[in-house]
Amino acid sequence: MREFVQQLPALLGVVVGVVMTYLLTAWGERARWRRERRIRWDADRMQAYVEYGNSVKRVVHVTRRLAVTRGLAGASEGVPLEDGLQELNQANAERTARWESVLLLGDAKTIAAARAWHQSVWQLEFFARGMLDGAEEWSRAYAEYEAARNEYYRCARTSLGVEGGELPATVWPPPWYSRYSAKVAAELRDAADADSGTERTAVPMPIPAPAQPSRPAASAPRNDPENVIP
Repeated sequence: MREFVQQLPALLGVVVGVVMTYLLTAWGERARWRRERRIRWDADRMQAYVEYGNSVKRVVHVTRRLAVTRGLAGASEGVPLEDGLQELNQANAERTARWESVLLLGDAKTIAAARAWHQSVWQLEFFARGMLDGAEEWSRAYAEYEAARNEYYRCARTSLGVEGGELPATVWPPPWYSRYSAKVAAELRDAADADSGTERTAVPMPIPAPAQPSRPAASAPRNDPENVIP
């Protein structure tokens, strides 16, 4: 009995060591499982966010083309109304399917931002379908869509733990656009002058000297720019 009492502290130490080892191992395995699940869910969540964003942008692309056809917007190519409305229905069906993935994997703030985003797109659809009208109203609705889009991506980035702060504001027009506008304005001015028959002042050209047949023509040097074939 005395020997058992003397060995009891050692036995208790062994038992405590085994229990602690088990608990630490179980805690480590559980933490590893949670980390792997979070990584897997983050990848699936990112894919859901990206696919949903692409589907919404496809809807907006079709609405812009229909808006051009209806004379509400520019800087894009129009589409026949019948064809455009068919494309719009197809794009909406794809967006609805992608929305389910966001509902399953997205966090609450991103889901709310995504819902506000596609609701702002519905307003653009009303213009595209002829239920709303007015170029100024279209521009206002498009600005609301852009704000909702930025909020969606801000929430999605936060949900994925992406650092970098707020998304930079879109700067329009870009620096090159002024050169493009000047070129287009010049082309339109030339086209208008051609239609009206207006001739621009021509630069006087020198009258060539008469040829002298009695003297053979000398061959021009190779470095003469007049002899270079363009």
